[in-house]
Amino acid sequence: MQRRHLLQSLAGLAATASLPALARPARADAFDAAVASQPLLRPFKGVTDSSGDRDCEALLLRGRWPDELRGRFHRNGPALFERAGARYHHWFDGDGMVQQFRIDGRRIAHRGRLVRTAKLQAEQRAGRFLMPTVGTYIEDAPPLTGPDTINAANTNALEHGGRLLAMWEGGSAYGMNPADLSTQGPVTWGPGLQQLPFSAHPKVDAAGHLWNIGTQGDKLIAWHVDPQGQLVSAQVGELPFRGGMVHDMAVTARHLVVPLPPVRLHFNRPEGDGPRRFALEPGEPLRVLVMDKADIRQRRIFELPAEMVFHVGNAHDTADGGVVLSWVGAPDAWFLDQGAVSLMAGRPSKAGALTLRVGRFDMVSGRVQVQSHEGGGQGEVEFPRVHPHRIGLPARHLVMGAAWPLYPSRRGLPLLHGVQLLDTETGRLRRFDYGEHAIAEEHVIVPRPGQSGELDARLLGTTYDAHRQATVLNLLDAAHVEDGPIAQAVLPYALPLGFHGNFHPA
Repeated sequence: MQRRHLLQSLAGLAATASLPALARPARADAFDAAVASQPLLRPFKGVTDSSGDRDCEALLLRGRWPDELRGRFHRNGPALFERAGARYHHWFDGDGMVQQFRIDGRRIAHRGRLVRTAKLQAEQRAGRFLMPTVGTYIEDAPPLTGPDTINAANTNALEHGGRLLAMWEGGSAYGMNPADLSTQGPVTWGPGLQQLPFSAHPKVDAAGHLWNIGTQGDKLIAWHVDPQGQLVSAQVGELPFRGGMVHDMAVTARHLVVPLPPVRLHFNRPEGDGPRRFALEPGEPLRVLVMDKADIRQRRIFELPAEMVFHVGNAHDTADGGVVLSWVGAPDAWFLDQGAVSLMAGRPSKAGALTLRVGRFDMVSGRVQVQSHEGGGQGEVEFPRVHPHRIGLPARHLVMGAAWPLYPSRRGLPLLHGVQLLDTETGRLRRFDYGEHAIAEEHVIVPRPGQSGELDARLLGTTYDAHRQATVLNLLDAAHVEDGPIAQAVLPYALPLGFHGNFHPA
């Protein structure tokens, strides 16, 4: 009875959700003028309804693509930012577009499609923006009937159980057909679970089970989906920090681990001077919520010095019953509040400080030990990933996107230009710089067939080449990251910059 009431409570919150922001749309031509002298920012122009379909059956290949590398690499990110001469304010506002690279040995094809959400279709019919977003207020918006009214499906893409999931922060996952990227519609995992939040960073463990969370108000829902894509359980519990920005989570053999940064989304605060709309709450710590997977009511809350956390690397249980978690921390919510807005306006801004941390959490005493990996004391990192067979298990190596102070021309542009591999045991750092005129996106680890070692793998990731105004798919040897790509596939066009993705072997 208690669980049923909790689900009903969460569903009620979902049905009445609203997202009022105060910044009205900007003029699209203002961005065009601003980026005339900033070629690295051109991918933030995005696509239109008509250019949202991108197809190339044979990419230009360089180097040697391994014959045994076969599968689908999907990426997702905001892509449609302008309509009827108006432009969104915040990078996170854009409608999602899934990119698919079909790799068949030495042949690589690309397909890109906008996710045909209810929001996108309504705005296509209207010929203008209708729905409020994270950073943009739309006048005369129709009544919202739940999170999926404003669901942009723009953050991550994961193929699981025969279905491709396009995911957003606070609503349903959208199902897509991996054969042609056609949109199937919002996924309801079971009776009574419509529109419940299914967040953008699920974790698939070594046995193929998918774990995820969703948050709304002071409630958290923990999802467990089996390898065939069928719901095992949906547990609901209480959040110790109401209304916060909860973006990522980790899984261990026994636990779900959720960082809760002390950032509330103050959509009712205006832009300009005064308190920030997105800022660390004074006096509030970074909380790390560790829950038993079998019963999330069995939990412990750890408190650490306040910082912003978007992404985690991995987590695992220790022999003495503790938990180890890696994450990227920032001293403030600058990027959420200002950096993602500056990029959409085509103007420079300061770069934030981002540091990888590894914490050891004692489940008995409540003590925490945190080690910081500064990357040589310079630069910043983001998008940490581990070998997919080590998710939830001890993993020695983390791959991350990186930037370090090499290029004066890039000052004020919070964009990555390299990729690096960190040995968390020795601190050894190997990295490759794609160059002054490149933007490096998230790279994932792709195991070699039949191999189990963490470095018996390749790295797969995209970059934007500002010289060619084109997107490039890169393949690196995980054991020799510093040597750079062993093979590349070059698109004849540029793609909007994305957030996250995953490789699914054929």
